[in-house]
Amino acid sequence: MGIKAEEFVVGFVGRFVEEKGILTLIKAVATLEGNWKLLLLGRGPLQEEINQTAQQAGIGDRLILVESVPHTEVPRYINLMNVLVLPSQTTYQFKTLTAAGWKEQFGHVLIEAMACRVPVVGSNSGEIPNVIGDTGLVFPKAMRQRYKTASANCSLNPTSRNNWPKRVTKERFRNTPIKP
Repeated sequence: MGIKAEEFVVGFVGRFVEEKGILTLIKAVATLEGNWKLLLLGRGPLQEEINQTAQQAGIGDRLILVESVPHTEVPRYINLMNVLVLPSQTTYQFKTLTAAGWKEQFGHVLIEAMACRVPVVGSNSGEIPNVIGDTGLVFPKAMRQRYKTASANCSLNPTSRNNWPKRVTKERFRNTPIKP
């Protein structure tokens, strides 16, 4: 995968679509300093734009993009992450018979990350704040600077990393490494 033990891994798992906020995440982490990688697991219509945005931001070499894997393998990838970010953005571009717009309905990947003892950061779209509760950090949608600050605090400041909310473990546990 190209991840070294000393690299801080910011991760995302989900569909590669605009409303998931991936482009905002890329722009946020592009301003981080230090030794880090961005691991994106999923697929979707934004894949080419994700690659282009990362290249334009000068972080193409830090981006690890993994197409969808069997659901049973997802925890192995989450365990490579030091923080999972779900930067979903509420949008009113979509209309159905029963609703106008889209917001994150639950964000089950947050629960999966918490079960893996991986800290979570999410936007305040839909149910994300309720899912995260006091186990992680929640920021307003599309607030690139706030995501950057949260990720920087996790990666570059050991004291901050050790002071995550009580229900999030202070130590990182990794499953068996994924074979390339």
